[in-house]
Amino acid sequence: MRRAGSQNGSGDDPPTPWALRRGVSVVITLGALVAAVGVVFAVWLTRGSEPRPVYPTGLQAVTPVPGAQVPHQSPVGARLEAGWKLTLVINGTTIPAGQLDAGTTQLGEYFFSPGDGKVIEKLRSGRSCARLTATPTIDTEAADFTYEWCFTTF
Repeated sequence: MRRAGSQNGSGDDPPTPWALRRGVSVVITLGALVAAVGVVFAVWLTRGSEPRPVYPTGLQAVTPVPGAQVPHQSPVGARLEAGWKLTLVINGTTIPAGQLDAGTTQLGEYFFSPGDGKVIEKLRSGRSCARLTATPTIDTEAADFTYEWCFTTF
């Protein structure tokens, strides 16, 4: 004969509350769902993202970014770490240092904005390429470096 409160009829085991059994299964199920959503989210974040350009030591960023599509009046240049100066060439034309006016050179920003009376009044439509040569001003042991990149103008 089965005792009241006994699950298996032996009478020795205390009854396991249904809410406890149900709660454990809910927690396990929710944990598995959260893990699955996390994996899907991680894949979504990394899928299709383009790798960031690898710049040489001393170069922090270039504008426009390699492969970008920009208007023909867009600034072209770079942001360097402190202690560097640059020479900028756009589509084979060397930009005079006095026309690198769109950035703050004290902060390492060197940008050229095409315009009237400048060596380049507007960038040609289609593929444009820029090349910078950076020279150290503080650490004379560091070597000069050159970086080239291309973008499309419209």
